[in-house]
Amino acid sequence: MQTPQALPPQPATTGPFYMARPYNPWAIVSISFGASTILGSWCFGGLIAVVTGHVARSQIKKSGEAGEGLALAGLIIGYVSIGLFALFVIAYIAFVGFFFFFVSTHPFPSPTPVTGG
Repeated sequence: MQTPQALPPQPATTGPFYMARPYNPWAIVSISFGASTILGSWCFGGLIAVVTGHVARSQIKKSGEAGEGLALAGLIIGYVSIGLFALFVIAYIAFVGFFFFFVSTHPFPSPTPVTGG
């Protein structure tokens, strides 16, 4: 009778490997410029964030790359910064208009000459 031989050790199997989808570069640019609006680039950064966000979303739909959330966040931040900038400009124009209207409708008292002396 033969004795059973031990089987050689089998390598441990790991789960299937999934390749991570690469991020769309325009989505990264969009969120970066969106974040720069917080640091002070205001409308300029917002405009770039909106344009690159739309480009990124278009490319992501075609290519299946990652970064949809980054592009969407860049778009939201960009539109909000453009809106806030527009409100600031409107408020500034209203303030200047109110100031000139107030000055033109309220005469300032003129000094009276001192007589006698």
